[in-house]
Order: sequence, then structure tokens, then C-alpha cells
Amino acid sequence: VEKSKLIDGSKVKAGDVLVGIASSGVHSNGFSLVRKIVADNCFDLHEVYPELSNKLLGEVLLTPTKIYVKQVLEVIRNCDVHGISHITGGGFDENIPRILHDGQGLEIEEGAWEILPVFRFLEKYGKVAHREMFNIFNMGIGMVIALDASEADKAIGILTAQGEKASVIGRVTDAEGVVIR
Repeated sequence: VEKSKLIDGSKVKAGDVLVGIASSGVHSNGFSLVRKIVADNCFDLHEVYPELSNKLLGEVLLTPTKIYVKQVLEVIRNCDVHGISHITGGGFDENIPRILHDGQGLEIEEGAWEILPVFRFLEKYGKVAHREMFNIFNMGIGMVIALDASEADKAIGILTAQGEKASVIGRVTDAEGVVIR
């Protein structure tokens, strides 16, 4: 990779938008808590739960992690990407800020994407505070791309053409911290 093509977060600036790409489910984060919730509630992994769109609990929890390489590379080829963050363990609070500079923060607009039923299920039965869910799980967003607002529609179009659900989920601010509205 040419040094000038590296995406190291150095271009991230206040006002950049965050395009979120939908996750396929829990992915591989928070499984210690998932196991505890399943055990504490005596859930049967082979049982269907209405809150999970009538799918087997085990099937929902073990939905394979989505890999975004091809889709993100296509965005990189066609847009000026400032930063990329994979939402893994630590959720929004620990992952996205890694692309920020000192003095920058995030505003996330809950409701700009679909929070998958599995996360509402885990929140309810695990009695996990709603805000804490964003610090543990991906909440339906598996990857975040930071870029100038003028390129958001183009990036979303590229992702949509590849079968991905994507939307603007927030923006970079000049105030430290992660705010979820």
C-alpha cells in the first residue's frame, strides 16, 4: 500500500459523518454476557422465541460474523475515506474513538439504523442498562466508515449496490466522548 493511501485516521475531522454498515448479529462480542443471560434465564438454545422473529435462539446467537472486506474496499476505491472502525468487543465506546484525535468525540443517532431483535432480547432478559448495551455489543452496526458528509450518499450507494444495509448513524464532533441520542 502506498503510504499516501493509508487510512490511519489522520484525516478524521469534526463534521465527518459516520456511515454504519449493518451487522449480521452479535458477531463475536459479548459472549461471556450472552452465556450468562442464557444460563440465568434457563433459555433453551433449541427453542423458538417470538421476540427473535420466531427463530431458534441458538441459530440467532451463532449467526456467522459478517466480513466486510470487499464492500469496504469498494468504498475506499471510490470515496475519500477518513477512518474505519470495526465494532467488536467494547462496542461503540471503545472502537470508534480509536480513529479520533484528541479533543474529538462522537454523536450517534440511535434510530438511524435497525437495532436487531437479538440485542433487545439480551437487554431485556439480561437486565442490561440500555446505554451499557452500546459499550458491550455492536447493536446492529458491524463497521463504521468516517468520511466527509458530501460523500455519504455515494458510500451508502456503493454499499447498497453490494447488498449491504448502510446509513449515516452519526458524526464526529469537537467535544470528547461518545454521546448516543
